[in-house]
Amino acid sequence: MKPLFRLASTLAAIPLLFGIASSTPAYALTNGSGIDQGKGFDTCQDPTAAQMQAFWTGTPYFWLGTYIGGSLMACSQPNLSSSWVTTVNNQGWDFEFIWVGPEPPCTGYASRFSSDPATAYQQGRNEAVSAWNTLTNTLGITNGASGTALVYDLESSPSSCQSATNSFIAGWDYQLQLTPAQKAGVYGAVCGSNLAAYASISSVPDFVWGAWWNGNPSTSNLDGGGCGVPNGSWGYHQRLKQYQGGHNETWNGVTLNVDSDCANGPTDPSGTGTYVDPACP
Repeated sequence: MKPLFRLASTLAAIPLLFGIASSTPAYALTNGSGIDQGKGFDTCQDPTAAQMQAFWTGTPYFWLGTYIGGSLMACSQPNLSSSWVTTVNNQGWDFEFIWVGPEPPCTGYASRFSSDPATAYQQGRNEAVSAWNTLTNTLGITNGASGTALVYDLESSPSSCQSATNSFIAGWDYQLQLTPAQKAGVYGAVCGSNLAAYASISSVPDFVWGAWWNGNPSTSNLDGGGCGVPNGSWGYHQRLKQYQGGHNETWNGVTLNVDSDCANGPTDPSGTGTYVDPACP
């Protein structure tokens, strides 16, 4: 049997819900997150439960980055449901839930947030509410998803709209950090998305997921050669790294196109364990 990569459990469940009524689906995943120090992968479209089982048995992987919604979600998610999440979690998997909404105003994406910082801040809050509703109402995360890690997918953008982007991410963080607080994360290229900038905004992300496709799994290696995340930022089990972009992998007769990741930070749900992959910290 695989050892679990859990190190610590986190927040106790509390019933207060963001001020929004929520009904729990028939299947439910425990709220909260724990610190993982192991390998995972992410895909555009969630695999079937059978494919996930094939990628579990005898593989180096313990967690899945899964897109749960947003205006720029590129792939349909026919498998994503509360029952799928429960089934896959029962196989042993943990999750990193990802929301991909509007991108910075100086990019060419079809959906963009405002160039006005005040408006962008409110839009960031609105995206957090939408993502939270998906966690609790669609996926059935219990207890208002208290302590559950949730990541915003922020793609690369020019520095000309950094002020608006700072405000948007601050709004995302602020809203998620309200009771019942989630773990607010941001994903992006370590240099192209200027992750270092978010260490000094008004509401700082609880953790970062940096993309640097240099083949080195270590989450300590996010500096991008000088333009990325400094070693002193998000240094206490607050990092994930996407170290290889899309490629095909085959396990137990099943082939998927995946990005390769390592964690030294929160994944969902809560739990405990002792095994550490030495490649990840």
